[in-house]
Amino acid sequence: MPIKPDAKLLTAFLSSCCHHKNVELASAVGKKLLQLQPQESGAYISLSNFYGLVGDMEGVSNVRRLMLERGIRKEKACTWIEISRKVHSFESGDRSHPDYQKIYDHLRVLIQKMKNIGYVPDTSMVAQNVEELTKEEILLGHSEKLAIALGIMSTPPGTRFLIVKNLRVCADCHVFTGLISKIEGREIVARDSSRFHDFKDGVCSCGNYW
Repeated sequence: MPIKPDAKLLTAFLSSCCHHKNVELASAVGKKLLQLQPQESGAYISLSNFYGLVGDMEGVSNVRRLMLERGIRKEKACTWIEISRKVHSFESGDRSHPDYQKIYDHLRVLIQKMKNIGYVPDTSMVAQNVEELTKEEILLGHSEKLAIALGIMSTPPGTRFLIVKNLRVCADCHVFTGLISKIEGREIVARDSSRFHDFKDGVCSCGNYW
């Protein structure tokens, strides 16, 4: 490589490895990323998520153990959406919103619509050793899904809206947002810790590399 890769370049490279499920290269890039950012929790989570994606639970355990040894704590995921000049915030599994029951009910309706056209929840994103249905429930409560459900519920059909997340959006939520943009006929802009994602008619501006 003619230039010395920095953390942002390696993060993008790791994303590409994840997309192509290149285990050997992803492992090498991930380890290099941890050397550059030994105190950055996002680097550990990205590598752990990749190992989960390819079914390498030993790799997941090794990364989690390394985080524990180094005193690295995962930053809590949070997503914000502004509706009618009021900002709503969600954490993963959040039930503090006054309309949380309506949000979860609407989210389940959306998920069923997606499953009807072939969507399968990517439970490899869930590191916990629990049953598949429990993993699906954990995915259902991801903060960006909750914010998107509220956005669809609270705005007129066809309205474009923006969500902002403090961490990198996970692979399952990326697929989810793309399908929702197609099913609901919405443009959804998502700003995560890496970049802007502009979803229209099922396609993201990042080309599934982020």
